[in-house]
Amino acid sequence: MESSIKPLNFIKKYRIALVSVAAFAVALGCIISFAGNDASDVSGVSSEYVVSATVSSESAGTQSSLPESVAPEAALLCGTGIYIDNCFIGAVSDSAVAESALNTVLNERASELNIDPSAEISFNNSVDLVSGEYATDSFVTASDVARMLDNGVSNYLGESIPVKLSVRSVVTASEKVVLEYNTKTIYTDALANGKKSVLIKGYNGEGIETAEIISVDGVETGRNVVSLDVTTPAKDSVVRVGSRSSSHSVSSVAKFVKPYDGIITSYTGPRWGRIHKGIDIAGPGCHGDPVVAASSGVVVLAEWYSTYGNCVIIDHGNGIQTLYAHFSSITVSEGDVVSAGDVVGKIGDTGNTTGSHLHFEVRVDGECVNPLFFVKY
Repeated sequence: MESSIKPLNFIKKYRIALVSVAAFAVALGCIISFAGNDASDVSGVSSEYVVSATVSSESAGTQSSLPESVAPEAALLCGTGIYIDNCFIGAVSDSAVAESALNTVLNERASELNIDPSAEISFNNSVDLVSGEYATDSFVTASDVARMLDNGVSNYLGESIPVKLSVRSVVTASEKVVLEYNTKTIYTDALANGKKSVLIKGYNGEGIETAEIISVDGVETGRNVVSLDVTTPAKDSVVRVGSRSSSHSVSSVAKFVKPYDGIITSYTGPRWGRIHKGIDIAGPGCHGDPVVAASSGVVVLAEWYSTYGNCVIIDHGNGIQTLYAHFSSITVSEGDVVSAGDVVGKIGDTGNTTGSHLHFEVRVDGECVNPLFFVKY
Protein backbone atom coordinates (compact mmCIF):
# COMPACT_ATOMS: atom_id res chain seq x y z
CA MET A 1 0.00 0.00 0.00
CA GLU A 2 2.80 2.43 0.83
CA SER A 3 4.65 1.86 -2.48
CA SER A 4 1.59 2.77 -4.57
CA ILE A 5 1.00 6.03 -2.73
CA LYS A 6 4.49 7.47 -3.10
CA PRO A 7 4.41 7.96 -6.93
CA LEU A 8 1.06 9.66 -6.65
CA ASN A 9 2.38 12.01 -3.97
CA PHE A 10 5.43 12.73 -6.20
CA ILE A 11 3.25 13.74 -9.15
CA LYS A 12 1.07 15.96 -7.00
CA LYS A 13 4.12 17.58 -5.49
CA TYR A 14 5.87 18.31 -8.81
CA ARG A 15 2.84 18.70 -11.19
CA ILE A 16 3.53 22.34 -11.97
CA ALA A 17 7.08 21.61 -13.02
CA LEU A 18 5.98 18.69 -15.21
CA VAL A 19 3.33 20.78 -17.03
CA SER A 20 5.91 23.51 -17.73
CA VAL A 21 8.36 21.00 -19.23
CA ALA A 22 5.65 19.51 -21.48
CA ALA A 23 4.57 22.95 -22.74
CA PHE A 24 8.16 23.90 -23.56
CA ALA A 25 8.63 20.67 -25.50
CA VAL A 26 5.52 21.33 -27.60
CA ALA A 27 6.56 24.93 -28.36
CA LEU A 28 10.06 23.82 -29.37
CA GLY A 29 8.57 21.23 -31.74
CA CYS A 30 6.37 23.87 -33.47
CA ILE A 31 9.31 26.24 -33.98
CA ILE A 32 11.40 23.47 -35.57
CA SER A 33 8.46 22.46 -37.80
CA PHE A 34 7.82 26.02 -39.16
CA ALA A 35 11.51 26.64 -39.70
CA GLY A 36 11.74 23.59 -41.97
CA ASN A 37 8.80 24.66 -44.19
CA ASP A 38 9.68 28.19 -45.23
CA ALA A 39 7.64 29.29 -48.32
CA SER A 40 10.76 30.60 -50.07
CA ASP A 41 11.93 27.00 -50.57
CA VAL A 42 8.89 26.04 -52.82
CA SER A 43 10.49 25.58 -56.23
CA GLY A 44 11.01 29.32 -56.71
CA VAL A 45 7.28 29.98 -57.68
CA SER A 46 6.05 33.49 -56.98
CA SER A 47 3.45 33.62 -54.20
CA GLU A 48 0.75 34.88 -56.61
CA TYR A 49 0.91 31.56 -58.50
CA VAL A 50 1.07 29.38 -55.37
CA VAL A 51 -2.10 27.53 -54.42
CA SER A 52 -2.89 25.18 -51.58
CA ALA A 53 -3.02 21.51 -52.56
CA THR A 54 -4.27 18.70 -50.46
CA VAL A 55 -1.91 15.70 -50.54
CA SER A 56 -2.84 12.30 -49.15
CA SER A 57 -0.39 10.55 -46.76
CA GLU A 58 -0.80 6.82 -47.21
CA SER A 59 1.54 5.86 -44.32
CA ALA A 60 0.00 8.02 -41.62
CA GLY A 61 -3.54 8.00 -42.97
CA THR A 62 -3.67 11.79 -42.49
CA GLN A 63 -3.80 14.82 -44.80
CA SER A 64 -1.56 17.88 -44.84
CA SER A 65 -1.60 21.12 -46.94
CA LEU A 66 1.42 21.70 -49.18
CA PRO A 67 2.14 24.53 -51.62
CA GLU A 68 2.13 23.65 -55.34
CA SER A 69 3.12 25.82 -58.41
CA VAL A 70 0.68 25.94 -61.38
CA ALA A 71 0.99 27.45 -64.90
CA PRO A 72 -1.09 30.70 -64.97
CA GLU A 73 -4.10 30.81 -67.38
CA ALA A 74 -3.98 33.34 -70.26
CA ALA A 75 -5.01 36.75 -68.92
CA LEU A 76 -8.31 38.11 -70.32
CA LEU A 77 -9.47 41.69 -70.65
CA CYS A 78 -12.86 43.15 -71.53
CA GLY A 79 -12.97 44.84 -74.89
CA THR A 80 -14.45 44.88 -78.39
CA GLY A 81 -13.50 42.28 -80.98
CA ILE A 82 -13.35 43.24 -84.66
CA TYR A 83 -14.61 40.60 -87.08
CA ILE A 84 -14.54 41.02 -90.87
CA ASP A 85 -16.43 38.40 -92.86
CA ASN A 86 -16.47 36.34 -89.64
CA CYS A 87 -12.64 36.45 -89.36
CA PHE A 88 -11.23 37.74 -86.05
CA ILE A 89 -8.87 40.64 -86.68
CA GLY A 90 -8.08 41.78 -83.18
CA ALA A 91 -9.53 43.44 -80.09
CA VAL A 92 -9.58 47.06 -78.97
CA SER A 93 -10.34 48.69 -75.65
CA ASP A 94 -13.88 49.78 -76.59
CA SER A 95 -16.26 50.07 -79.55
CA ALA A 96 -15.54 53.79 -80.05
CA VAL A 97 -11.91 52.99 -80.82
CA ALA A 98 -12.97 50.28 -83.28
CA GLU A 99 -15.49 52.53 -85.04
CA SER A 100 -12.98 55.37 -85.31
CA ALA A 101 -10.31 53.07 -86.75
CA LEU A 102 -12.68 51.48 -89.27
CA ASN A 103 -14.04 54.87 -90.37
CA THR A 104 -10.50 56.12 -90.95
CA VAL A 105 -9.73 53.13 -93.18
CA LEU A 106 -13.08 53.46 -94.97
CA ASN A 107 -12.57 57.15 -95.78
CA GLU A 108 -9.03 56.54 -97.00
CA ARG A 109 -10.19 53.75 -99.33
CA ALA A 110 -13.06 55.89 -100.66
CA SER A 111 -10.61 58.70 -101.41
CA GLU A 112 -8.27 56.31 -103.24
CA LEU A 113 -11.20 55.11 -105.38
CA ASN A 114 -12.28 58.71 -106.18
CA ILE A 115 -15.77 58.05 -104.84
CA ASP A 116 -18.13 61.04 -104.87
CA PRO A 117 -17.74 62.80 -101.48
CA SER A 118 -21.53 63.19 -101.30
CA ALA A 119 -22.05 59.41 -101.46
CA GLU A 120 -23.02 57.30 -98.48
CA ILE A 121 -20.16 54.83 -97.97
CA SER A 122 -19.75 51.59 -96.06
CA PHE A 123 -17.74 48.41 -96.27
CA ASN A 124 -19.21 45.89 -98.66
CA ASN A 125 -18.12 43.25 -96.15
CA SER A 126 -19.73 41.89 -93.03
CA VAL A 127 -18.14 43.99 -90.26
CA ASP A 128 -19.10 43.07 -86.69
CA LEU A 129 -18.02 44.62 -83.39
CA VAL A 130 -18.51 42.13 -80.55
CA SER A 131 -18.09 43.02 -76.87
CA GLY A 132 -16.52 40.35 -74.66
CA GLU A 133 -13.33 39.08 -73.02
CA TYR A 134 -10.26 38.69 -75.21
CA ALA A 135 -6.67 37.59 -74.62
CA THR A 136 -4.40 40.49 -73.73
CA ASP A 137 -2.03 39.77 -76.63
CA SER A 138 -4.89 40.18 -79.15
CA PHE A 139 -5.44 43.85 -78.24
CA VAL A 140 -4.34 46.40 -80.84
CA THR A 141 -4.45 50.17 -81.26
CA ALA A 142 -6.41 52.22 -83.78
CA SER A 143 -3.27 52.71 -85.88
CA ASP A 144 -2.68 48.94 -85.78
CA VAL A 145 -6.17 48.38 -87.24
CA ALA A 146 -5.40 50.74 -90.12
CA ARG A 147 -2.13 48.93 -90.78
CA MET A 148 -3.77 45.49 -90.69
CA LEU A 149 -6.44 46.55 -93.20
CA ASP A 150 -4.03 48.19 -95.64
CA ASN A 151 -3.19 46.29 -98.85
CA GLY A 152 -4.98 43.14 -97.80
CA VAL A 153 -6.22 42.05 -94.41
CA SER A 154 -4.16 40.54 -91.58
CA ASN A 155 -4.92 39.77 -87.96
CA TYR A 156 -3.18 40.82 -84.76
CA LEU A 157 -0.65 37.99 -85.26
CA GLY A 158 0.29 39.32 -88.67
CA GLU A 159 -1.32 36.37 -90.44
CA SER A 160 -2.93 37.05 -93.83
CA ILE A 161 -6.74 36.72 -93.82
CA PRO A 162 -8.60 35.61 -97.00
CA VAL A 163 -10.78 38.72 -97.05
CA LYS A 164 -11.19 41.24 -99.88
CA LEU A 165 -12.07 44.56 -98.32
CA SER A 166 -14.45 46.49 -100.64
CA VAL A 167 -16.22 49.84 -100.36
CA ARG A 168 -19.93 50.16 -101.16
CA SER A 169 -21.20 53.61 -102.10
CA VAL A 170 -24.69 54.97 -102.69
CA VAL A 171 -25.18 58.35 -104.35
CA THR A 172 -28.41 60.05 -105.39
CA ALA A 173 -28.32 61.60 -108.86
CA SER A 174 -30.76 63.02 -111.41
CA GLU A 175 -30.48 62.80 -115.17
CA LYS A 176 -32.51 63.19 -118.35
CA VAL A 177 -33.97 59.96 -119.67
CA VAL A 178 -35.80 58.95 -122.82
CA LEU A 179 -39.29 57.54 -122.30
CA GLU A 180 -39.80 55.07 -125.13
CA TYR A 181 -43.23 54.69 -126.65
CA ASN A 182 -45.06 51.38 -127.03
CA THR A 183 -46.82 50.07 -130.12
CA LYS A 184 -50.31 48.67 -129.84
CA THR A 185 -51.34 46.30 -132.64
CA ILE A 186 -55.03 45.83 -133.37
CA TYR A 187 -56.31 43.07 -135.62
CA THR A 188 -59.55 43.93 -137.36
CA ASP A 189 -61.76 42.75 -140.22
CA ALA A 190 -62.23 46.40 -141.18
CA LEU A 191 -59.09 45.98 -143.32
CA ALA A 192 -58.19 43.36 -145.92
CA ASN A 193 -56.10 40.47 -144.66
CA GLY A 194 -52.44 41.48 -144.12
CA LYS A 195 -52.97 45.18 -144.74
CA LYS A 196 -51.49 47.52 -142.14
CA SER A 197 -52.48 51.02 -141.22
CA VAL A 198 -50.84 53.34 -138.68
CA LEU A 199 -53.68 54.93 -136.75
CA ILE A 200 -51.57 56.84 -134.26
CA LYS A 201 -47.93 57.66 -134.84
CA GLY A 202 -45.94 57.22 -131.65
CA TYR A 203 -43.02 59.22 -130.36
CA ASN A 204 -40.68 59.08 -127.39
CA GLY A 205 -41.02 61.31 -124.39
CA GLU A 206 -38.52 62.78 -121.93
CA GLY A 207 -38.24 62.93 -118.19
CA ILE A 208 -35.94 63.64 -115.26
CA GLU A 209 -35.13 60.44 -113.36
CA THR A 210 -33.77 60.55 -109.83
CA ALA A 211 -32.12 57.34 -108.71
CA GLU A 212 -29.89 55.86 -106.02
CA ILE A 213 -26.78 54.60 -107.80
CA ILE A 214 -25.11 51.70 -105.99
CA SER A 215 -21.42 50.99 -106.65
CA VAL A 216 -18.75 48.65 -105.28
CA ASP A 217 -15.19 49.98 -105.42
CA GLY A 218 -16.39 52.69 -107.80
CA VAL A 219 -18.08 50.32 -110.28
CA GLU A 220 -21.87 50.65 -110.62
CA THR A 221 -23.70 47.47 -109.64
CA GLY A 222 -27.30 48.67 -109.64
CA ARG A 223 -29.69 51.55 -109.19
CA ASN A 224 -33.04 52.15 -107.54
CA VAL A 225 -35.33 54.74 -109.13
CA VAL A 226 -36.58 57.16 -106.50
CA SER A 227 -38.74 59.38 -108.71
CA LEU A 228 -39.50 60.21 -112.34
CA ASP A 229 -40.58 63.69 -113.38
CA VAL A 230 -42.14 63.44 -116.86
CA THR A 231 -41.39 66.58 -118.86
CA THR A 232 -42.71 65.29 -122.21
CA PRO A 233 -44.97 62.24 -122.13
CA ALA A 234 -44.43 59.51 -124.69
CA LYS A 235 -47.19 58.85 -127.19
CA ASP A 236 -47.95 55.22 -128.00
CA SER A 237 -48.26 54.09 -131.58
CA VAL A 238 -51.41 52.26 -132.68
CA VAL A 239 -51.20 50.01 -135.75
CA ARG A 240 -54.18 48.29 -137.31
CA VAL A 241 -53.60 44.95 -139.06
CA GLY A 242 -56.31 43.67 -141.38
CA SER A 243 -57.90 40.23 -141.08
CA ARG A 244 -60.87 40.59 -143.46
CA SER A 245 -61.22 38.15 -146.37
CA SER A 246 -61.71 39.51 -149.91
CA SER A 247 -65.39 38.50 -149.85
CA HIS A 248 -66.20 41.34 -147.46
CA SER A 249 -66.90 44.83 -148.74
CA VAL A 250 -66.57 48.26 -147.24
CA SER A 251 -70.31 48.61 -147.14
CA SER A 252 -70.63 45.50 -144.97
CA VAL A 253 -68.19 46.98 -142.50
CA ALA A 254 -69.76 50.42 -142.42
CA LYS A 255 -73.09 49.61 -140.84
CA PHE A 256 -73.39 52.11 -138.03
CA VAL A 257 -75.68 52.29 -135.02
CA LYS A 258 -77.13 55.59 -133.92
CA PRO A 259 -74.59 57.44 -131.77
CA TYR A 260 -77.51 59.15 -130.00
CA ASP A 261 -81.18 58.38 -130.49
CA GLY A 262 -82.49 61.92 -130.79
CA ILE A 263 -83.76 64.38 -133.36
CA ILE A 264 -81.62 65.84 -136.17
CA THR A 265 -81.65 69.60 -135.71
CA SER A 266 -79.18 70.42 -138.50
CA TYR A 267 -78.16 68.43 -141.61
CA THR A 268 -75.02 68.28 -143.72
CA GLY A 269 -74.69 71.07 -146.28
CA PRO A 270 -74.68 74.86 -146.53
CA ARG A 271 -75.48 76.65 -143.30
CA TRP A 272 -74.97 80.28 -142.31
CA GLY A 273 -72.70 80.96 -145.27
CA ARG A 274 -70.54 77.88 -144.91
CA ILE A 275 -70.73 74.09 -145.19
CA HIS A 276 -71.95 72.15 -142.17
CA LYS A 277 -69.82 68.98 -142.31
CA GLY A 278 -71.99 66.69 -140.22
CA ILE A 279 -75.35 66.43 -138.52
CA ASP A 280 -76.48 67.83 -135.18
CA ILE A 281 -78.57 65.56 -132.96
CA ALA A 282 -80.41 66.71 -129.84
CA GLY A 283 -83.38 65.99 -127.63
CA PRO A 284 -85.27 67.45 -124.66
CA GLY A 285 -82.96 67.72 -121.67
CA CYS A 286 -80.21 65.92 -123.56
CA HIS A 287 -77.32 67.59 -121.68
CA GLY A 288 -75.27 64.81 -120.05
CA ASP A 289 -76.90 61.98 -122.01
CA PRO A 290 -74.47 59.20 -123.11
CA VAL A 291 -73.17 59.01 -126.69
CA VAL A 292 -72.00 55.66 -128.11
CA ALA A 293 -69.55 54.57 -130.82
CA ALA A 294 -71.36 54.11 -134.14
CA SER A 295 -69.11 51.12 -135.01
CA SER A 296 -66.13 49.22 -133.66
CA GLY A 297 -62.76 50.87 -134.02
CA VAL A 298 -59.85 52.59 -132.29
CA VAL A 299 -60.01 55.96 -130.56
CA VAL A 300 -57.45 58.18 -132.30
CA LEU A 301 -58.37 61.45 -130.58
CA ALA A 302 -59.98 62.17 -127.22
CA GLU A 303 -59.40 65.78 -126.19
CA TRP A 304 -60.34 69.40 -126.77
CA TYR A 305 -60.27 69.94 -130.55
CA SER A 306 -60.55 73.57 -131.67
CA THR A 307 -64.17 74.73 -132.21
CA TYR A 308 -65.39 71.15 -131.69
CA GLY A 309 -64.75 71.47 -127.94
CA ASN A 310 -64.39 68.13 -126.19
CA CYS A 311 -64.11 65.75 -129.12
CA VAL A 312 -63.62 62.04 -129.89
CA ILE A 313 -62.52 60.60 -133.24
CA ILE A 314 -62.73 56.85 -133.92
CA ASP A 315 -60.96 55.08 -136.78
CA HIS A 316 -62.97 52.17 -138.22
CA GLY A 317 -60.55 51.04 -140.92
CA ASN A 318 -60.66 51.34 -144.71
CA GLY A 319 -60.14 55.10 -144.32
CA ILE A 320 -63.43 55.53 -142.43
CA GLN A 321 -63.54 57.67 -139.28
CA THR A 322 -66.33 59.11 -137.13
CA LEU A 323 -66.19 62.33 -135.12
CA TYR A 324 -68.27 63.19 -132.00
CA ALA A 325 -68.11 66.81 -130.80
CA HIS A 326 -69.20 69.26 -128.06
CA PHE A 327 -69.08 66.67 -125.22
CA SER A 328 -69.55 67.82 -121.66
CA SER A 329 -67.17 64.99 -120.71
CA ILE A 330 -65.14 62.31 -122.53
CA THR A 331 -65.23 58.72 -121.25
CA VAL A 332 -62.53 57.11 -123.45
CA SER A 333 -58.81 57.68 -124.05
CA GLU A 334 -56.66 57.79 -127.14
CA GLY A 335 -55.72 54.25 -128.19
CA ASP A 336 -58.78 52.58 -126.65
CA VAL A 337 -60.42 49.85 -128.68
CA VAL A 338 -64.21 50.24 -128.70
CA SER A 339 -67.15 48.26 -130.03
CA ALA A 340 -70.38 49.58 -131.52
CA GLY A 341 -72.58 50.81 -128.66
CA ASP A 342 -69.75 51.57 -126.20
CA VAL A 343 -70.17 54.94 -124.44
CA VAL A 344 -67.50 57.43 -125.56
CA GLY A 345 -68.77 60.67 -124.01
CA LYS A 346 -71.71 62.73 -122.80
CA ILE A 347 -73.65 65.43 -124.64
CA GLY A 348 -72.68 69.00 -123.82
CA ASP A 349 -72.17 72.44 -125.33
CA THR A 350 -68.37 72.88 -125.32
CA GLY A 351 -66.67 74.63 -128.23
CA ASN A 352 -68.61 76.69 -130.77
CA THR A 353 -72.28 75.83 -130.10
CA THR A 354 -75.68 77.43 -129.54
CA GLY A 355 -76.81 74.83 -127.02
CA SER A 356 -76.36 71.22 -125.88
CA HIS A 357 -76.26 68.74 -128.77
CA LEU A 358 -74.11 66.09 -130.48
CA HIS A 359 -72.25 67.04 -133.65
CA PHE A 360 -71.59 63.81 -135.61
CA GLU A 361 -69.36 63.48 -138.69
CA VAL A 362 -68.27 60.61 -140.95
CA ARG A 363 -65.03 60.95 -142.89
CA VAL A 364 -63.81 58.71 -145.71
CA ASP A 365 -60.13 59.10 -146.61
CA GLY A 366 -60.15 62.44 -144.79
CA GLU A 367 -63.17 63.88 -146.62
CA CYS A 368 -66.46 64.54 -144.82
CA VAL A 369 -69.48 62.67 -146.25
CA ASN A 370 -73.13 62.66 -145.28
CA PRO A 371 -73.46 60.52 -142.10
CA LEU A 372 -76.90 59.42 -143.26
CA PHE A 373 -75.15 57.21 -145.88
CA PHE A 374 -74.04 55.06 -142.94
CA VAL A 375 -76.75 55.42 -140.28
CA LYS A 376 -80.51 55.75 -140.52
CA TYR A 377 -82.57 58.29 -138.59
